[in-house]
Amino acid sequence: MAFFHHRMVKFALVGGIGFIVDASLFTLCVYGFSMPLLVARSVAFFCAASATWLGNRCFTFQILASQGEAAGHLKQWMKFLGCALISAMPNFAVFQTVLFIFGDQGAFPFLALVSGIGAGMVSNYLLSSRFVFTSSRA
Repeated sequence: MAFFHHRMVKFALVGGIGFIVDASLFTLCVYGFSMPLLVARSVAFFCAASATWLGNRCFTFQILASQGEAAGHLKQWMKFLGCALISAMPNFAVFQTVLFIFGDQGAFPFLALVSGIGAGMVSNYLLSSRFVFTSSRA
């Protein structure tokens, strides 16, 4: 069970929850509200990034869960979103590339979504562990 105590595994588990938030909101925005794909992708990304910040704060880097005040939480959330936006560059680039190659019909938007999320995950972990949750490395 030590495997589940490794930070990268915890980060991936939280990312799985973020993926569910991302994919669900993307689907709702596209099919429920008829939003353009890139707008739907942006809305879903912002909500998923916020959900994963909370999950990573409380689970992956749990030492920080009891530290700080509201202003510290807001600052950390903003740093996390900044890192997520940097990681969104390869995420969105791969998303758009897959759509360009395969089109936007059928299951291809979801293939683009999954491919983009995969492209941004490693970058997001490295940035988060080095710049957002730094005081957890005692």
